[in-house]
Amino acid sequence: MVTYRLLSITLLVLVIWQGVIWWRVSVQYWLLSERRRLPSRPSGALRAPTERSPCPCCATEATQAPQSPPLPPPPIEHRRGRRRSVDTHRHYCPNPACRYYGWLGLGNIVANGHPNGGRWRQLKCIICGKTFLETVGTPFYRCATPVETIVRALTALAEGMGIRQVARLFQVDPNTVLTWLTQASQHIEAISRYMVHTLHLSQVQMDELCALLSQVQSAPEAAEAVLARWPRRRHRFWLWAAIDPISKLLLAVVVGDRSLTTAQMLVHAVVQVLAKGCVPLFVSDQLAHYAVALLTHFGQWVTIPRRGTCGKHPKPRWMPLPTLQYAQVVKRRVSGRVVAVTHRVVYGVAAQVQTALEMCGWQINTAFIERINNAFRSHVAALGRRVIALAKTMDGLRSQTILFQGYYNFCLPHAALRLPLPEPLPTRGNGSPKKWQQRTPAMAAGITDHIWTLQELLLFRVPPWQQEVTV
Repeated sequence: MVTYRLLSITLLVLVIWQGVIWWRVSVQYWLLSERRRLPSRPSGALRAPTERSPCPCCATEATQAPQSPPLPPPPIEHRRGRRRSVDTHRHYCPNPACRYYGWLGLGNIVANGHPNGGRWRQLKCIICGKTFLETVGTPFYRCATPVETIVRALTALAEGMGIRQVARLFQVDPNTVLTWLTQASQHIEAISRYMVHTLHLSQVQMDELCALLSQVQSAPEAAEAVLARWPRRRHRFWLWAAIDPISKLLLAVVVGDRSLTTAQMLVHAVVQVLAKGCVPLFVSDQLAHYAVALLTHFGQWVTIPRRGTCGKHPKPRWMPLPTLQYAQVVKRRVSGRVVAVTHRVVYGVAAQVQTALEMCGWQINTAFIERINNAFRSHVAALGRRVIALAKTMDGLRSQTILFQGYYNFCLPHAALRLPLPEPLPTRGNGSPKKWQQRTPAMAAGITDHIWTLQELLLFRVPPWQQEVTV
């Protein structure tokens, strides 16, 4: 009887012990799974580093001495003869030896007729006597192809057609279309640098988009260094973009790999278009590189006081500015599908971030930059899904994205930016009156006052330095 009771007690103790072990293992497994669900802390973002993360663009600018423009010469008043009928305020003298070189709207440029009955007008500087065509410094200079053909071909590219499709449509060689695209993208990039600057923004959204290349062998040297890091995915690149969610202005576009260096380039491009001292609210996904890049460009050295009386003083820490606010949208995915979305404030105070967003009636989100990603897929043939019009090099992909950036900012009206007219305007025929004023992102941002055509954008001559000009 005693032996039976001892055996029963032993079995009961073993069952209880096994239950305790099973419970501890279950709790530890649950805690481990919850830790995996929580977003990981960005590397170098939440702790104060003792060294500033290097930015390749900042290092390049440090080696180049900034060139200050000369003092502007006095404007010229035309008091004799009939009143000037040709508007030349957007043109400047291209002669570097002239003291009026590069200056707009000073009255030194006059019209000089159409040489040989050609389409383009000849202009003349009355100071140095230099004559030049109005297409100098544009993609149309010394171009034998009709302007309408080039503009329509570039418009088709900006609307989402591939290079070979455009070549077949306009019956030209694909290399010719590629040449037009390269020249137009370089010109539009210069226009964007000249016109998009000193912006006072309250919010900026950033995101990256996957892109593919169809031919790795023809990649440039810069691309080969990136491709060497991915032996299994040599055809994958990323398109990084930043947008102002209020004016819908596309601020910067960078093509590269998904690394910290490319994130530094994107944030540096955004800083270049911001006004001095402007620190907007930044929102992105949970990629850790954004936090490090923002800390690099919006940080300061902070001296840490010594706790005790002995020992050496601690090293200064590179910490974010008090005005820097950065929030992340953390998405939890299961089998590639988003099942949960949480928010996290990396820099700043959560209450201040929420107050800044409540002014627009929003919450922490990346919906506007995600919408731009959809526009990229629709308007850039090389970014489409399951298409054969993929770009062969990084430069080709970058040219198409820059063309779309200029076309989107200056030429493409945005439905969310339209304003009601004070009074409806009648239209031709029996149609309904016009009730809305269409606006582009550049108009909403205060950069220009009208919707540009692509031909007008390509004919704009970029001065050698910044100056006030009516656009």
